[in-house]
Amino acid sequence: MTFPPEARRAAGSAAEERACRHLEGEGFDVVERNVRFQDGEIDVVARRGDLLVFVEVRSREDAAFGSPEDTVGPRKRLRIAAAARRYLSQVSTDTWREARFDVIAIEGTGDSAALRHYPGAFDAKGKIL
Repeated sequence: MTFPPEARRAAGSAAEERACRHLEGEGFDVVERNVRFQDGEIDVVARRGDLLVFVEVRSREDAAFGSPEDTVGPRKRLRIAAAARRYLSQVSTDTWREARFDVIAIEGTGDSAALRHYPGAFDAKGKIL
């Protein structure tokens, strides 16, 4: 079943909001959301101390077609890494010391949906860690 674009955007926004609440509960400050560059997009940029985290948020209503985290393939990881490099080139190097790539997968609907957080899910070359 295909959902109209506005329904997909609303579901994606709700998933990102839930991911941000989770990150804040883990002690992170959400710095930016939906950072777009020509070569990619970052769903959430979060910070805890001198650690910057680039978070890809994926959601699925159910696992009938696979888990949400399985949709972060090699091409997507490379696009996120490219966007992160561009982002880092625009912020002062004094404001961060370490950066990593996380994936937050949300399966189900509403606040009862399962949330899985994968810290350091892949590296800057797109390789799964």
